[in-house]
Amino acid sequence: MFEDVGRMKGWKDGAIIFSENQTGRVMYVIESGRVQLTRTNIRESEEIVTTLAVIGPGAFFGEMALFDSGTRSATATAVGPVELRQISRGELEAEIANHPEVAFLLLKKMSQRIRKTDVMIERLMVREHLAESAWAQMCELQYPDCLDPPA
Repeated sequence: MFEDVGRMKGWKDGAIIFSENQTGRVMYVIESGRVQLTRTNIRESEEIVTTLAVIGPGAFFGEMALFDSGTRSATATAVGPVELRQISRGELEAEIANHPEVAFLLLKKMSQRIRKTDVMIERLMVREHLAESAWAQMCELQYPDCLDPPA
């Protein structure tokens, strides 16, 4: 997919390809190497960086910037040397016009990502519920005047 589309660009190990909250105008396809996708959150003045995925050759990322006007939802960092194909919205539209099956491949991969995210959200909700239950039990047993669980 995308063999003759866009332009090639190399990145060195540790290079930031794009940062979370930046405006994006291109998507990327990995020709060689690996890319780590992370999100940063601040909790109680502590920065928490979560690895969402480490992806390799053939994978694409950054495509959401071509479909909406939102900012990047993650930071992409080269893991070792990386060769990427940069594809603009116009180039993607032309590729889809010439090869409609590309749209279905993109949608399939995006659907897989949404399903994976749904599973992760469900797991987090279960963990939160268990933590709240454990906190409530601890309060009942040890601290009758206990406050709500910490956020």
